[in-house]
Amino acid sequence: MKEVDSQNSPLYTNARVIVICLDAMLIMLGFGIIAPSMAFYLIALEGGLTQPPGPGYVVPGEVVAEFSVILGVMMAAFMGTRTLLARYWGGVSDTRGRRPVLITGLFGYVLLLILFGLAQDWVQLVLIRCLQGVVSAMVWPVAEAALMDIVGHRRRGEGMGLYMLISNVGFVVGPGLGGLLYNFCRDVLLLGVPDVFRVPYYIGALITLPAALMTIVVVKETSPGRSQTQAGAPSEASADAVRLSESSSVIDKAPAPDVRRMMRALYLMSAANGLAMGLGQPLLQLFLMSRISSDIGLIGLIVSGAGVTGLLFSIPAGRWSDRRGRKNLAVFGGLGARSSLAVLPLTTDLAQTSCVWVVQSAMMSVSEPALRAIQTDVVPWHLRGKLFGTLQAFFNAGATVGPLLGGALYSVFSLVVFAIGPFTLYGFVVPFWIAAILGLIAVSVLWRFVQETAPLAVVHETSEDTDSV
Repeated sequence: MKEVDSQNSPLYTNARVIVICLDAMLIMLGFGIIAPSMAFYLIALEGGLTQPPGPGYVVPGEVVAEFSVILGVMMAAFMGTRTLLARYWGGVSDTRGRRPVLITGLFGYVLLLILFGLAQDWVQLVLIRCLQGVVSAMVWPVAEAALMDIVGHRRRGEGMGLYMLISNVGFVVGPGLGGLLYNFCRDVLLLGVPDVFRVPYYIGALITLPAALMTIVVVKETSPGRSQTQAGAPSEASADAVRLSESSSVIDKAPAPDVRRMMRALYLMSAANGLAMGLGQPLLQLFLMSRISSDIGLIGLIVSGAGVTGLLFSIPAGRWSDRRGRKNLAVFGGLGARSSLAVLPLTTDLAQTSCVWVVQSAMMSVSEPALRAIQTDVVPWHLRGKLFGTLQAFFNAGATVGPLLGGALYSVFSLVVFAIGPFTLYGFVVPFWIAAILGLIAVSVLWRFVQETAPLAVVHETSEDTDSV
């Protein structure tokens, strides 16, 4: 069958592409609003805070150490249920349809944000985080699979770059907006603890609701199991199915052992990346509140500023990966991001922390579009939902263990000081460095075991090999 030139297919004007990207953006915006204050909310519910934190206020290190394990349990609860169900919901989306799974997950996000704002203790927070993992498994792998169904194989890198750009707008704007909202609740509404932390969850639910409504109206089915209409009547969805089935991946033509080897490498890399991310996620919040600043408004603005820098790289990096190759770009960005994580705990003030954060955000934005495109190139269309779910399951498995390990390590090492000759090294750097090393291991797996998959790069290399014979 003739291959479709997806370079000519719509991307930036495709309503379904834009809505899927907006779904991710609104979820990230809702999460970004609550992110700066989540750890404070936990501590407040358990009586560790007696007043809303403000400028010049730093939570005592012993209080942070006391609650670090519980924070790790909260994050692990989310990732644990997501790990167990990501492959399942991905498989359901392949056979039963992506659209109903996605819509159900989006409405689930709205409901659980409301419940989060009503929580009374850490046990309820953990239970709600478990349920958030369920709906997250329904949304993220399925949304990415639907997006890749639509964009075509020649623009996967650019399509994923656009997806990351738009979705990251939510996480860029969210923390800054969340910080301002917290300041408004504290200084204008004069809310006390813990009510001052509840309002962002209700606002997050209102922000996420339009995502579900837009998906109902705009997004059509792209799943191979549901894209053919009854009685053989052609439709836009079935036309997409024909176009997509004709658009075969370059890697589909590779020998089966190579594909299996690359999939195993991607699984291992996903697990290592998840473990590194899971370690780093609670560490960053704990480090900031106990060592740098507890000003939620300022922290939110700094996170947003770093995110803006990352946004500038997403689409250019995606285009580069489509035209010049994916692998080298993914490796370069991964090395930069993990090295930045190792430097982060050595910073001593908000200015230094912000600079390192900006570099890390930029490097992640360089690496991620290329890495996601590699994953899509390797996976056949008819198994995309299931195997995307499997990749996320490996990532989530690491990210489930990571917060538990990170919280425990921070509790043990945060108050320890190592004297190394004339130098003084604080113990909280240890879990950061472990996370960075795990991330570097993931990058080395990518470099060693995954071959180039970008269509243009592969064609170019093949023609050179033919000429040399």
